Formats: sequence, structure tokens, C-alpha cells
Amino acid sequence: MPHYHALPVRSILEAPLALVHAEAHVGFDDPASAVLTDLRIASSVVVPVEEPLEDARRLMQHAGVRMAFVFDAAGGVIGLVTAADLQGERALQAATRRGVEYGELSVADVMTAVADWAVVDAAALPRARVGDIVATFRATAQRYLIVAEPGAKGEPVIRGLFSANRVERALGHAIEEELRSNTFSALAQALA
Repeated sequence: MPHYHALPVRSILEAPLALVHAEAHVGFDDPASAVLTDLRIASSVVVPVEEPLEDARRLMQHAGVRMAFVFDAAGGVIGLVTAADLQGERALQAATRRGVEYGELSVADVMTAVADWAVVDAAALPRARVGDIVATFRATAQRYLIVAEPGAKGEPVIRGLFSANRVERALGHAIEEELRSNTFSALAQALA
């Protein structure tokens, strides 16, 4: 077994101290990788498809995330669910449609299935800029863009994701006006 050594430590005698900013500010011309959540580095939260909404909400809240991947009994990712899905109009619509109480709903009732995702090919990332990601959010009216790459057998593997919230924080302003109006339009059409 190798011999390990304690790292040198020292006291900091001057105060106050500054914290490193967790979210760097970016501009439209910065590399898209600056706002990518790379799942090779960051972990993701997953919930089973049959998970009750309240349990999923608590898990996501405890983990400090606003989105979780949904997996089936075989362990494959079949969708994603957001905090807004769990507590917003989507849950209300599902309860009304099924004629049940909120407590009887599961993640399956409100998740966004894989087939409805906006997926970006990881091969496009080296030349992509933050402005390209913003344009993609606007074009797709999605709050999450999933980044996929081919796996060992050629199957698509989730490499990472872009979150509209993270991009907005990094830019210092909202990109969601178009997203919100498109979502409201979809809601109005669903209710009509």
C-alpha cells in the first residue's frame, strides 16, 4: 500500500475572505461548454417512474436540483421530470385527466418522455457558443437540452445537459420570455 502524506496547511490571518463564484458570468461568444453540466463530472439525480410526486419532489429538493432523470424497472432512462412538473399545471392537468388526487400521481403522469426531448449531439459542442445554446432554447421552447453521444455499442448515451436557468444565471439576464410564451400557448391549446 502506498504511503500517503498530509498536505501542508496554514492559518489565514486576514479577513474577510472572498469565495470563488460558483457560476461564472459568460457572454454569447463564450464556449458552450462554460454552461454545460457534464455528467462525466457532475452527478445526476434519478427517480423511478412509479415514484409518487411528493417523494420525487423531496428527493430533488434534498439534492438541490430542479430536474431529475426518470428510469424504468429495467434501469433505462425513459424521461425527465422538473420541479415545475411536480408542482405546476402539469400535475394539476394529470390529476384532472385521471380523476385522482395529487397524492395518487406518480412521476409517470408528469414526466417528459425521451421522445419529446430536445437532444443536442455532443459532436457539435466543440464549436458551439453560448449564443448557439440560447438560440436552441428559443427554437425548441425547452428548458433543458440533453446532450448525447454514441456509447460503446453505438447506442445514444446521455453526456450532459444545458439548463435554461443555469444559462440565464451565467448571462445575467432572462432568455425565457420566448420560452414562457410558447409554454403558455401550449397550455392554452391543451385546455381548448
